[in-house]
Amino acid sequence: MQMVRGQKTPLSNLTPSTTVEVGVRLPTSAGVTIDVSCFGLDAEGKLSDERYFIFYNQRVSPCGGVTSQGAKGGDQEVFGVDLSRLPPTIKRLVFTAAIDGAGSMSDLQPGALRVLADGREVASFSLKGGDFGNEKAIMIADLYFKDVWRFAANGQGFNGGLGALLAHFGGQEAKGPAAPPTPTHAVPVPPPQKVNLGKVTLEKRGSRQVVDLKKGGAGSGQIHVNLNWDAPPQKPGLFGGLFNTTPEKPDLDLGCMYQMADGTRGVIQPLGGNFGSRHAPPYILLDKDDRSGASSDGENLYITRPDLIDRVMIFALIYEGAASFATVNGRMTIRRPEGEIEIRMDAPDPSQTFCSVCLIERKGDQLSFTKEEHYFLGHEYADKHYGFGFRWKAGQK
Repeated sequence: MQMVRGQKTPLSNLTPSTTVEVGVRLPTSAGVTIDVSCFGLDAEGKLSDERYFIFYNQRVSPCGGVTSQGAKGGDQEVFGVDLSRLPPTIKRLVFTAAIDGAGSMSDLQPGALRVLADGREVASFSLKGGDFGNEKAIMIADLYFKDVWRFAANGQGFNGGLGALLAHFGGQEAKGPAAPPTPTHAVPVPPPQKVNLGKVTLEKRGSRQVVDLKKGGAGSGQIHVNLNWDAPPQKPGLFGGLFNTTPEKPDLDLGCMYQMADGTRGVIQPLGGNFGSRHAPPYILLDKDDRSGASSDGENLYITRPDLIDRVMIFALIYEGAASFATVNGRMTIRRPEGEIEIRMDAPDPSQTFCSVCLIERKGDQLSFTKEEHYFLGHEYADKHYGFGFRWKAGQK
C-alpha cells in the first residue's frame, strides 16, 4: 500500500502479523548526515521510560520489542518491531529523522519509510526535500494503539534537531540543563527523562558502535582508551591478627595489537617496554604502567591518528595480584569527540588471564568498535584467533 501524508490504517489491513520491520531510506545532499530514531511513548504521548528511546547510542529496548538493526536491504536504518513484546505502558512508536549538523530537510533526495512483514513490503510512505523547508527533523510515521495497532504516515516537519525531539516527547538530554517545568496546580509534573546522547554501553559480545570519521577534522579526533579495575576485598583469616595477610593489589596491563593501513603491524604493551608514540608511527601511545592499581585513572592508551589504522585489538592482561578477571571488576571506557563507549568485562573465564576487550576497525570513512570479551591463555593464543601473525617469546617488565 502506498501511503500519503496524514493517512492511517489498521495494521491488520497490511499484515496479520504483529512482528514487522520498519525501514527508512532518506538520501541527502553531500555533507548532510541524518540520524534515524524511534521513540516509544506512553498513553500521554511522553517518553516516560528513556530506555524506549531507540537511537544510535541505545539500539535495543529492554523488552526486545524494538531493535535497531542498522543498514539493511537498501535502507539506511531498519527497526525490528515485535508488538507482542511491548509492555502495556507503550502505546505509540514514533519513527523520526534528525539532521546532525548543517543542512535542512529540504536537502532530502527522494526517499521512503517502508513497513515489511516476512521480508515483503506491505506499506510505503514517500518523502522528498520539496515537502519541507528549513526543518531539522521529521516525525515520519507512527505505529500506535487505539483499540488495535494502527499505522499512520505523518511526515510532520520539526524545527529542532534530535535533542529538540527528545524534549518534545518529555525527555531531556543528560548533558544539558533541565528545562523549567510547566506551571501546574493540580497534577504534579514528573521530571523529564534524561538521555545521554553521547554515551553508549556495549552490553553483549559482538555488539558494535559505528562512528563517522568525516565528522572530525584532520586526523579525525584521537581515541582515548581507559582501563580501570578494583582491588579484591581483603578476607580476614584465622591468623589475620598475627601475620600480614593483606593481598597483593592486582596489576592489570592495557595494550593492543595493531595493523595500520600501510600493512605495518606491532604490539603496544608494558611487557618489553613497548609504549609507542603519540606523534610518530604508529601514532599509538600507552601513557604509563600502573603496576600498583593505586592510580585513580587506571591505564590509558591513545590512538592519535585513527584515520591511518586498519584494525586495533585492545586487550587487558592480569600480570599479577589476581587469579582472574572475576574478582577485579574490569571496565574499559573509549572516548571520542562524539562521546563515550563503555565495555565491561562482565562474563569472565576464571581460568584465563588475557582478555581481548574491543576490536576497532576502519572501513573507508567509518570506525567500528566491537565488544569482543574473548578470554585466552595468553598473547599467542589471542594472536592466532585474530590472525596478526606475530612471533612470540617470553617477556617481563
